[in-house]
Amino acid sequence: MARNKVRAKDLKKQRWAGIVAAILAFGMLLGLFGPNVYHAIFDNNTPVVNEQTEPQPEDYLAYYSGEVERLETYLDQTEPTIPMLLELAENYRYLVFIQQVFFEDTEAVAESRQKMASVFSTLVEMDPDSTEYRLELINLYQEMEKEDSLVEAEINELLQILREEPNILVHLSLLNLLGAMESEEKAVEEIEWLHSYLEPRYPEGFADSEESFYYAVLLGEYLGDRDMALSILNDIMLNEPEESSVYQDALGYRDYLNADNTNIDAPVVD
Repeated sequence: MARNKVRAKDLKKQRWAGIVAAILAFGMLLGLFGPNVYHAIFDNNTPVVNEQTEPQPEDYLAYYSGEVERLETYLDQTEPTIPMLLELAENYRYLVFIQQVFFEDTEAVAESRQKMASVFSTLVEMDPDSTEYRLELINLYQEMEKEDSLVEAEINELLQILREEPNILVHLSLLNLLGAMESEEKAVEEIEWLHSYLEPRYPEGFADSEESFYYAVLLGEYLGDRDMALSILNDIMLNEPEESSVYQDALGYRDYLNADNTNIDAPVVD
């Protein structure tokens, strides 16, 4: 079977990664306004007018600023651990979101991103083989517009690890970033590598449902093989319970591929 090839100029036409990012952002928003934070803001010492009282952006800003200060103070007094650093990074992530969306405070956003990057840099030092930490750091460097040489060095290090210990979700996320960075040659190279890695795993039964889903995304987004992607998604939905996350992911992507407008910017396969 001839391998499909994606043309470099089609890389920025892929939209599924953007949809996933929007879903993740919505999930973060739900977490941000979740009951645990609600009760933390309106503790026993805070008068609540009624059960429908909603915290305001200033309340969330104060809460997450306080959490960051508490964690940083604790880390100044003890040996840092990965779980504690991850908690600090997560609070910085929420803080950036609030500062950006509700207050448009570019200075505060830049400062919080810098501190979050420092946290992930420490995490990379503590666990150099973690592809997730490196990907987070690369994303932050890109958002902070760090020099190209620094970003490229981190990308090359990440790719070396991914070739030895594949993590398909991280690899796909990196593809989306490479497309945004207009690193077309490197992106095409990684698309072809991922295809050569995943292509034999699906029919031979080595790929589980989650990996099969990522293979379908690769085919549908970057290789223009919509029919094969749909076939894989249907197989996943036949074998997974409806309540499982991978079933819901497959359903969402199948609906996306079947939408009337999905073929407008479909990549051309050589």
